Amino acid sequence: MLPRTIGFPHESGTTERRTLLTPHVARTLTEAGYRVLTEPGIGSGIDQPDQHLEEVGVGFTDPDRVWSAPLVVRYKSGPHQDLHRSFPGQSIGAIFHAEGDPHLLTTLTHTGVSAYSYEFWHQGGRFPLAVAGGRITGALAVHAGAHALRHRRGRGVLLDHIPGAPRTRVLVIGNGNVGHAAAITATALGSHVTVLTRTPHTAAAYARNAPAGVVVAANTPTRLAHELADADLVIGALLISTHTTPAMIDRPHLAAMRPGAVIVDATCGYGPGYLPTAGQVQQPGDAPRIVEGVLHVKLDALPRLVPHTASHAYAHAAAPYLLRLARHVLDQAPDEGARSALIAQGGELVHPVVREHADLYRTGRAT
Repeated sequence: MLPRTIGFPHESGTTERRTLLTPHVARTLTEAGYRVLTEPGIGSGIDQPDQHLEEVGVGFTDPDRVWSAPLVVRYKSGPHQDLHRSFPGQSIGAIFHAEGDPHLLTTLTHTGVSAYSYEFWHQGGRFPLAVAGGRITGALAVHAGAHALRHRRGRGVLLDHIPGAPRTRVLVIGNGNVGHAAAITATALGSHVTVLTRTPHTAAAYARNAPAGVVVAANTPTRLAHELADADLVIGALLISTHTTPAMIDRPHLAAMRPGAVIVDATCGYGPGYLPTAGQVQQPGDAPRIVEGVLHVKLDALPRLVPHTASHAYAHAAAPYLLRLARHVLDQAPDEGARSALIAQGGELVHPVVREHADLYRTGRAT
């Protein structure tokens, strides 16, 4: 295998239609002198003909040759069994979310692979590779909430403003990529939207960029309780929710909410987190979980529901960073951003977040 080769294997699973290898990504890499290999039909899930990739220099071969590339790039890491194709010294880039999967953490250490997880890529105080997915998640969280409000046990209200009917009240907790997209979507439909941020400082900063008409305030216990009691739809869009995250919304809050109100947990973290009443992650088509008369929706990986949009939006945003990853891995070019995404190397977990979670699993403190 040539040293400057990047392999793009098929994504795993019968329901995964997304791909990271679009003509835009391929052109970015091939024009920089890298050899790009993939399997036939890599874009079949989004109706992307192989010819479009061939035209920009992509080569097609069997899965074993694709997986033998020194750098393998995927959209999602896939199940931990896939990593058994890898070998020590190989590098793999993907959205891993490995901190939520103890089996994947173990496999990463056993294979000796260098794993770069896009969601951890950090620079300038931002996580640039989380933007596209976050925006899609925020918009879809509002759509999922709108659907649940029409459930036979739901509030029976429409997010669109209809003259003569009161505006539906939407509460968004968090003002990051997910929360901002949720606020934009709900506002565009005509709902009355309130966004709660972590501190008065972040509230003041976000208010300057919030959609017109949105109320922005700091998330204090008193303000949260007041907003929850009035809300028809709540979008939980915290950045992190894990085994050690204190509960933010609990049963007493639910008891004070309107019957049939909906909470969408767009964070879908690990363990009970900030929203313990949401329970386990649901699958598309599952009925909402009803606790104290409040409907809970907890759908993970919402961008997977719109593979065309997700593939093109994410690939377009990721292309320059994938080029930087290739230069860092294949040409040994120093890159602090790429280093920030490294979660495992040489049989060791190296990122503090994944190491913390591995310790929680090891000691039995992850519930």
